[in-house]
Amino acid sequence: MTIPTPDSPTPADRPPKTAIQQIAGQWPLAFVLTSVFIGLLIVVPIGHWRIGCTLIGLAVTVGGLLRLMPQRRVGLLAVRNRVIDTILLLGSGIGILVLAWVVPPSR
Repeated sequence: MTIPTPDSPTPADRPPKTAIQQIAGQWPLAFVLTSVFIGLLIVVPIGHWRIGCTLIGLAVTVGGLLRLMPQRRVGLLAVRNRVIDTILLLGSGIGILVLAWVVPPSR
């Protein structure tokens, strides 16, 4: 337990965040979801599955790297503890990237 000093503000002393600050604080999750959505738009209607899957894999991998930021910065991207989130996101992202480039193109 830490004892607050007069120079260090406690969480109760901080002013509440505005709605815009709360929404803007969710940029890591918004980035990952937007990138995955763009990847799906490339895969489904256009049919470039390798490019779309690469974008999806990169988005999930970047999400795993973003999860290494402090807890108060990642917002809703934090679901479990940091180690599990990072391992799952990086593993999934790298797995998608590998599969996107290992699967031979259909002829």
